Amino acid sequence: MLLPFRVRIAVELILFAFANDSSRDSGISAILQKLKTLEEEVSTLKQRLKSCQNGHNEFSKSNTEFRERRFVLQGQGSQIAFHAQLTHNIENLGIHQAILFDNVLLNEGNGYSIYEGEFIAPVSGLYVFAWTISSGDRTCMKYDVVKNSVVLTYHISDAANHIDWAVSSGTVVTRMYTGDRVWIRVSDFLTCSHTVYGTGYGTSLFAGFLLN
Repeated sequence: MLLPFRVRIAVELILFAFANDSSRDSGISAILQKLKTLEEEVSTLKQRLKSCQNGHNEFSKSNTEFRERRFVLQGQGSQIAFHAQLTHNIENLGIHQAILFDNVLLNEGNGYSIYEGEFIAPVSGLYVFAWTISSGDRTCMKYDVVKNSVVLTYHISDAANHIDWAVSSGTVVTRMYTGDRVWIRVSDFLTCSHTVYGTGYGTSLFAGFLLN
C-alpha cells in the first residue's frame, strides 16, 4: 500500500535518525513533533470534509423543498377558467360597448369581471376562449373578440330579415401575459341594431381557460 507523501517522509526521517547515533535523540524529538503536526492537520481536514458534507446535504434538502413548492404553485396557478352567461336581452348597444355577461357560473382564478365584462389573465400562458352570441326577431349583432384593443376575430348574429333566432359561436387560442385582457364588444364594421339575446341558459355566453 502506498503511504501518503508526508507520512513517507516521516518514516524516512526515522530511519535516517536511527542510522546516525550521534543525532538520534534530537532527530526522534523532531520526528515526534512532525507526527503531532501531521495528526493535527489530518484532524482539521476531517472536520472540513464533514462540514462540506453537511452543507451539501442542507443544500440538497432546501433545493428539493424549493422544487416541491414551485410545483405546487404551478399546479394552483394552472386552475384558471371562467364561464359566464347573459341573463337578459340588451338592445341598442353602442359602438365598441362591451357585453357584460352577468351570470358567472365559474371563475377559477378570479380572472373574469362582471362589471367590465372582460377576462384579465392572472398568469401568463396559452389560453382558449369560446363564446356564443344570439339575436332574434328581426335584430342583429355584429361583434369583435378583442385582446388589449386588438381584434382577434369578428362575428355576426343576423336575424334582421326574419322572425327567428340567429346564433354565432366561435373559439380562439391566444397567448396571454399577466394583465392582458380579453372581452367581447360591439363592432363598428357594419351598421346593425346591435341587440343580443340572453336567457341565462347559454344562449349568449363567454368562457375560457388556461391551456398551459
